[in-house]
Amino acid sequence: MAFDPVTLQHLEDALSEAFPYHSGLDAFVSRCGLSATQLKTARDRAEAKNAGSRFDKAPKRFVAQMVIEDLGTAGDAGDRVIAAMITSLTQLPLIGASAAAQAAIAALKVKIKTDQQVKAEQRADRDRAVADAKRTQERAQEEARAARVDKRDALRDRFLTLMQEPNAQSRGYLFETFLNDLFAFEGLDPRKSFKLVGEQIDGAFVWRTRTYLVEAKWTKDSAAGKEFGAFNYKIEGKTADTRGMFISVNGYSPEAITGMNGKGALKFVCLDGAHLMRALSSDDGLPPLLERLWRHADETGEAYLPASRL
Repeated sequence: MAFDPVTLQHLEDALSEAFPYHSGLDAFVSRCGLSATQLKTARDRAEAKNAGSRFDKAPKRFVAQMVIEDLGTAGDAGDRVIAAMITSLTQLPLIGASAAAQAAIAALKVKIKTDQQVKAEQRADRDRAVADAKRTQERAQEEARAARVDKRDALRDRFLTLMQEPNAQSRGYLFETFLNDLFAFEGLDPRKSFKLVGEQIDGAFVWRTRTYLVEAKWTKDSAAGKEFGAFNYKIEGKTADTRGMFISVNGYSPEAITGMNGKGALKFVCLDGAHLMRALSSDDGLPPLLERLWRHADETGEAYLPASRL
């Protein structure tokens, strides 16, 4: 710790005036931690400064100045000795101390109290700043969460509105656009529907470093499974890591699901409107739902797990 000039001046005044004799000053600074070598060096320098003066011996003020100056260059060890001197001067009864010494010691006490108050205020300011920063962060997080909830609710409203769309072709196009926006909302790096030679892909997204092709159906009846083969063919024509997600809003016929089970390695899982509503009604969103569906598929070989069983 570094001591400011005002404190060091009060210390110099107190050391210079508190002890009637040099022996008292020497004993005091020694008890505070000043080594014999340091004391001798300080006294030699004080005598050198006193050379040519009217004093036969260097005044105690010269000695105090040299002691403080030398300790100021001694790093942490020197600071500890200075701190011990200040503490002792302000706490010990110094019999015979002059009025000037008493005034210097009183000034030291005031300075210490002021410094403590300043440090307390600084700590309080830091604590307030930390608390303010925490509140700001929490407020930002809450605002971000609220904004996310608003976006999710808007997506859910869009999905519900699509149920009222009478035109099947228009509904299908709007559904693909909705899914792309849902995947973007979930941070799944989506791609809108695209065409390759001989095939139409309704969309794609990335989840856990894998690409997932999307087949989206919104027909009046439950999917009968006749599209499964073509979708599986599209997936198998890509890399080994490519998987798929088949979405039929109005669900699947029992025959469709039964026909998928036990037919070799599953390349895609099946979702319906209930799955989408579940993702749109929860803070968890779509990724945990995908995690559960794929774990079920990996463990059972079943492509479809009803939302009611999640």
